Amino acid sequence: MRNYLFFLIILTCYLPGCLTSSVTQRPRQAPRFPPRFINFETGANIKSLAFEGKFLWMGLSNGIIRYDTDTSNQYQVFTNRSTYGLLANGIYKIAIDPTGVKWVGTYGGGLSRFDDEAWTTFTPYGGGKISYDAAWTVYPAGGGLGDLWVYDILFDEKQTAWIATWKGLSHFDGTGFKTYTEADGLLDRWVYAIAKDKAGLLWLGTEGGLNSFDGTVWKGYTHADGLGADLGGQQGKEDYDAGHHQQQKGNRIGNPNYVLDLAVDNNNVLWIGTWGAGLSRFDGVSWTTYTAGGESIGGNFVHVLEVDSEGTLWIGTDGGVTRFDGKTWTTYTTADGLLHNDVFSIAFDQQGNKWFGTWIGLSKMIERR
Repeated sequence: MRNYLFFLIILTCYLPGCLTSSVTQRPRQAPRFPPRFINFETGANIKSLAFEGKFLWMGLSNGIIRYDTDTSNQYQVFTNRSTYGLLANGIYKIAIDPTGVKWVGTYGGGLSRFDDEAWTTFTPYGGGKISYDAAWTVYPAGGGLGDLWVYDILFDEKQTAWIATWKGLSHFDGTGFKTYTEADGLLDRWVYAIAKDKAGLLWLGTEGGLNSFDGTVWKGYTHADGLGADLGGQQGKEDYDAGHHQQQKGNRIGNPNYVLDLAVDNNNVLWIGTWGAGLSRFDGVSWTTYTAGGESIGGNFVHVLEVDSEGTLWIGTDGGVTRFDGKTWTTYTTADGLLHNDVFSIAFDQQGNKWFGTWIGLSKMIERR
């Protein structure tokens, strides 16, 4: 059954009685009670998901959608034309701070902030309202956001923000930016992921390896230390962000030092998703790396990592979404009802349902105990 839901979004149900044909399960990894999926085709890939109560914020390659998940068709669309604040429609990250303000990392449009009334935008060159009048502040050279491409955002206990950019790690204290680069200790200026462990240590995923930063001391970890699998360069992939990377470092080939995402679990163990070299686990002393084809992850391109309220790790890959409860690995693919096997974003609602942003739209997974 297909029903038009909202702006370029089509609803497809994988529920009992909703389809005339049954969904094929994967016997080896299917749980005793298979989950149910509800799928929403967007016509664009969803790189970021963030919940604000019942509202799901989606960052797409062509704008933002805020969807009321209590309804089937209540939504709001935000683009650079409708907001008078976004400078680009390609959205890589949406993060909501403790006060409810939405922060949006874009492809080539810098960082935008939305307080439900007005938009403020930050770039390497200036920040404020994009009227570019007295409401816009011009930054001195080196005093602004690191770059116009923003990949991740993390808020700390001091209510400041750390921003991963294509030209370093930027720290925003509410008034100004300080950007850290290779000269400070980063392994590579392309920063894609930020996490903070229970000891307060910052972890940074770059295109050249993994960094830790305690505010003073930088440490670096690469494949030589144990990061990523050695797959002999055979892992190739269609570059889903070719417009930004096409002139860069051959990113279509698996790279164990290229870190896409990070997560810290309830045991303070760091999980590292790589570009084509699997999923690495680092407990501060030893490394373990998991690759596709065994009893672990679905694919070796690990786009996103999230830990749910029960401590279960969810892994979005190019081969479906995998859950790991500390003992058992289970992967869900299109054969189970997932909309698409390339999963780029994950979020959890207040009812414990799992939502996955994929290459062509959104999947809601309802687990059955």
